[in-house]
Amino acid sequence: MLRLTCLLVLSFIHLDCFAHHSRATVDLKRKVEVKGEVVRVKWRNPHIFINLEGVDAEGNSGTWVLEGHSVSGMLNHGWKEDSIQVGTRVTAVFSPNRNPAKKNGLIDHFTRADGISFYPFRTPPPEAVSLSDLGKPKIPPLVQPSSDFSGNWAYVRSLRSVLVSSAPNFDNYPLNVEGKRMVKNYDPLDDPEFNCQSRGIPNLPLYVYGYRWTRYPDRIEIEKEQAITPAENRTIYLDARLAKDKQPSKVGVSTGHFEDKGGVLVVNTSRFIPTTWGIAEGVDSSAEKRVIERYRMTNQGMRMQISIQVDDPRFLAAPLMLYGVYDKRADRAFVHSPCDPETAREHLKYE
Repeated sequence: MLRLTCLLVLSFIHLDCFAHHSRATVDLKRKVEVKGEVVRVKWRNPHIFINLEGVDAEGNSGTWVLEGHSVSGMLNHGWKEDSIQVGTRVTAVFSPNRNPAKKNGLIDHFTRADGISFYPFRTPPPEAVSLSDLGKPKIPPLVQPSSDFSGNWAYVRSLRSVLVSSAPNFDNYPLNVEGKRMVKNYDPLDDPEFNCQSRGIPNLPLYVYGYRWTRYPDRIEIEKEQAITPAENRTIYLDARLAKDKQPSKVGVSTGHFEDKGGVLVVNTSRFIPTTWGIAEGVDSSAEKRVIERYRMTNQGMRMQISIQVDDPRFLAAPLMLYGVYDKRADRAFVHSPCDPETAREHLKYE
């Protein structure tokens, strides 16, 4: 799986520029099993939390706070809102906090007393699926290639890189004096996503969850699943005249044209508003920001390669170049549920 890659001048540097909520306190190499009863279910975005009162394999008792995927992520992996309820007896397997004094962790799977297992971050293995609970096995939907950039797409990233990240290496950012002054005061708790606020472009195209591209003669509409706000949905105007009177925003105003016989979409975006961490983690952006995205269709319409150039003379001494990959996915209904600020910060209690 390809990690997000940043390029400085001519040197390729691997860097998680747009880390999701970090879970570095969780030991993903360990698994702990606790048996007990669910005492709270917080079915809210950006991540589900389930409190379990029980006993682990060593006889330690207490209440564990266990974190799952987003609402859409849980639903897309076979959960329903009532799959695990308050009062449900379960065996929970999870990656624990590195500090044994803190009873929290990241859910691997829950198994109910009836033998049904639920996995928040992946599709249940065949042996975990009960026909009585889930019905007949579903045939995976056929993924159709795209001929014009339209369809459902997913940004390619490993689960580990999504869940766990380290502090950014600011030496790898092409910062000017003002940018360097800013990162001296870097605090990961300043992440606007902890307050359910978008970081805009270029973070938005290089994020987890699905994207639905719809092609029209004069524009491309991009709908993001699990958008923090509806304003994260984008329009790329293929007729630049339509963009003339559009107002500045965090996603800016985008115009696009095709190159290489229609196989490459070039998107120019300007008219941004100043945005917290609008360039990269720890680095704000200004109204002077300009972004050029290039989307190249490959693998007979099953993949898009992405390159993004970010210019902002307020904070950058040179362009920041970002790269990634989208894979084509089957069409499906998107799930939208509002981000809850309290839930967005809940994991910080255990760091």
